[in-house]
Amino acid sequence: MSEPRDVVLTNSVISFDGRVIELFGHSGRTGNRVHIALITSIEESEREILIKARGMVEYSIVLADLDEGVLAELQSLLAEVRRAAPSLQG
Repeated sequence: MSEPRDVVLTNSVISFDGRVIELFGHSGRTGNRVHIALITSIEESEREILIKARGMVEYSIVLADLDEGVLAELQSLLAEVRRAAPSLQG
């Protein structure tokens, strides 16, 4: 397992250690963890990123008030998740 990489957004923190993505500070929840083996899709829109996992679980990342640097960090972290997640590899 590698050292976790964190991206601090306006109202949340996304962390990824190469196997588990963690979401902290989202409205209505204190934190969520999902192993990359369970991720089935990562969908992006202008307003949010939606990570779907087996069992019909969805995790949303709100993209409100992000500067370009933070958005680039988040995109880079998600690219790492995509490369590592076996269900996303084609």
